[in-house]
Amino acid sequence: MDEEFQINPFTPTFGSIPMLLAGRKQMVNAVLNGLRNGPGDPNRATIFIGARGSGKTVLLTKIAEEAAKIGWISANVTASETMLDEIIDEISLNGAEFLEAEPTIHLTGINIAGFGADVEAAPKRERTWRTQTALLIKALNEKNIGLLLTVDEVDAELPGIKTVVTAFQHFVRERRDVALLMAGLPHNVSELLSDKRISFLRRAFQHGLDPIEQADVRESINDTITLSGKKIEAKALGKAAMNTGGFPFLIQLIGYHSWEQAGLAKTITSAHVSKGIDAAFDDMGKMIFRTTIKGLSDTDIRFLKAMSVDDSESAMADIKDRMNVSEGYASQYRLRLIEQGLIAPVSRGKVEFAIPMTREYIKTL
Repeated sequence: MDEEFQINPFTPTFGSIPMLLAGRKQMVNAVLNGLRNGPGDPNRATIFIGARGSGKTVLLTKIAEEAAKIGWISANVTASETMLDEIIDEISLNGAEFLEAEPTIHLTGINIAGFGADVEAAPKRERTWRTQTALLIKALNEKNIGLLLTVDEVDAELPGIKTVVTAFQHFVRERRDVALLMAGLPHNVSELLSDKRISFLRRAFQHGLDPIEQADVRESINDTITLSGKKIEAKALGKAAMNTGGFPFLIQLIGYHSWEQAGLAKTITSAHVSKGIDAAFDDMGKMIFRTTIKGLSDTDIRFLKAMSVDDSESAMADIKDRMNVSEGYASQYRLRLIEQGLIAPVSRGKVEFAIPMTREYIKTL
């Protein structure tokens, strides 16, 4: 490798834990303390809620990594049709050194005349997922090992989600050393919590992944750069931090492109950051906005375009006038877009874009 080359320390890849995780330390510590406190701690049932790129997957990954350091194993899955099997496989794989393999053959008869034994696979009654998982948890707990279940991208339409939540409720009643962390987009979590069959989940702790404070963003960007062998000008640091909008994915994305723009230079300048921001905007369009927009209706987009006229927050009165619709009609789409995680209420009658760079992207449509 070229001696002058310095590896880019920023990781704008979904789920990849950054060198420095900005602004989420309190959430991580709350869950870890819940694991230490024992069965009954409310942090053992937690849901993280946020838009795409708000750091949900990273947070689950980080907590699982830290939990391993205090004697827990984890089963980490993304909600899917096969998630129940994947959880069993994950527990068996990650807890292999603590679990004994089940026997696959059983003694079914003795042949006295032949002085031998007839050995064959005995028919076994199929266990439910809850029973299989309970046995694995019991075996782990007997060795003082806890089990952390993490489920990313929750989707209320998947029956496996309800199976996991219902079983977890029983594990809690049995005072098992087990915890369940879930993460999802706002509208998906809302649908899940509205299901009366798993009302238990409404008592889980809920954490909205709000934008990270600017001071934390600046510190994270600056320390990541300096610890990796470069420097960043004060003006450049301020510009980079401000344009992230406190959005975790953008912290990594702008940091990554700014570092790349600097090349072999030892100092990242304001010019490097400006080019990095432009490159980050292009990536946000491809990686975040296009996917999000596909799920919106024409009226949703009209609402967003009506907002994009403003430089900052938008008044609902102005939005309805620009759309030429009634207040009630506009309010329905306000709620839809809040649940999608695209906009957020800021005060009575006012909303703003929840994801940085959305305004600029909407103007290109």
